[in-house]
Amino acid sequence: MNFGKTNFVSAHFDNTVNFRLASFGAKADFSDARFDSAANFKHARFEDEADFSGTQFNNMADFGGAQFKGEADFSGAQFDSSANFDFFGHFAGVANFESAKFNRRVGFDDTGFTNGANFRHTKFNGEGSFYFTIFHGEVDFRNVQFDNLRLTRAKIKGKLMPGSNDGQKFDFTRAIFSPEARLELHELVELKIQPEKLKYILLENELGYFLKKDIIENLKSKSFPNDNGAQFEPDYIFAKSTIYQAQADEYTENRWHEISKWPKWIGNTLYYWTMGLGYRPFRLIWWALGIVIIYTGIFMKKMRERVNEYITGNFETKQRSTNENGEKPPPGFWESLLNCAYFSVMLFFTFRLKGNILTFFNGREKRLVVSEWLLGFFVYVAFLTLSKAGSILHNPKELFVG
Repeated sequence: MNFGKTNFVSAHFDNTVNFRLASFGAKADFSDARFDSAANFKHARFEDEADFSGTQFNNMADFGGAQFKGEADFSGAQFDSSANFDFFGHFAGVANFESAKFNRRVGFDDTGFTNGANFRHTKFNGEGSFYFTIFHGEVDFRNVQFDNLRLTRAKIKGKLMPGSNDGQKFDFTRAIFSPEARLELHELVELKIQPEKLKYILLENELGYFLKKDIIENLKSKSFPNDNGAQFEPDYIFAKSTIYQAQADEYTENRWHEISKWPKWIGNTLYYWTMGLGYRPFRLIWWALGIVIIYTGIFMKKMRERVNEYITGNFETKQRSTNENGEKPPPGFWESLLNCAYFSVMLFFTFRLKGNILTFFNGREKRLVVSEWLLGFFVYVAFLTLSKAGSILHNPKELFVG
């Protein structure tokens, strides 16, 4: 069956309605309609907008495999029997289920949402199944009510905003997060989630400082009450979100000219970059690379000749070309750069300084050498002791007592 523009506004269907495999080439308007018997839209195609806002489904509603090419509006719809949107259904436009009410099971298994979905204020009085559902774009689950919301193997590829009216817990333990996925928190919410997935969580930027703090404290106490290691990570999320934010009920951003706020910015920035070195190995790599490059530049500028003397003195067997007078010319710029880089790497990854290093260099040079060695030791011990979560600033004694 092929339909053009369809208008069933406020229509009342007493008997079973069969739109299976139907194609709606223009807007299909079923707003405020009532289906007293089964409504079969299985594998139907909606090429334009599909409007089911305020529609009452008193019997089974089957949209299994249906393809929605435009916006699909089910806002305020009520499903008193089971509802199916599974079997590889697809919403190419925005899927709007705001304030919808599902009184029995609803299935979105294997369904794809390409351009986001709105489930805000939706009530799931039966099971809400999103098994193998694929979420792209912005998906809003704020202020929902549910008894059993199943997100097993759901694939989150965009931003998902969870939240519930009655304190229900969202279970993301078996959900799959793509690298670009984000869980954006706007309100107090309980999450069942593994510590390694906390990296996907962020706080909505415009929230007040103290509301953000309450959200984080709630997350720590409800989601990880007995896991001290995992409780470090929410603190990191909070620090990252409030680096430039003033401590106020409303969102207020500190300005760069407020010099008194600089210590807080610096502290939060260091907190961010030292958080969880143990299970963020690439962060350790960037720390090591940055320190080595900085000290290579310092050695090149301040003590190039002395480093060259030390390197060539310790590798006397190295064959160097001589000039016509039989003398060995001093190392050029690139050879000096390599020597300084090698010397910097050696210091950073050395646990015990060689005695000849301490005796070869003078006081000012020795201070530079020892400072890099201490930084390398500091970062490396942090990597070992903070192998789960936490920041160097969180508990400094962890660096040395474990």
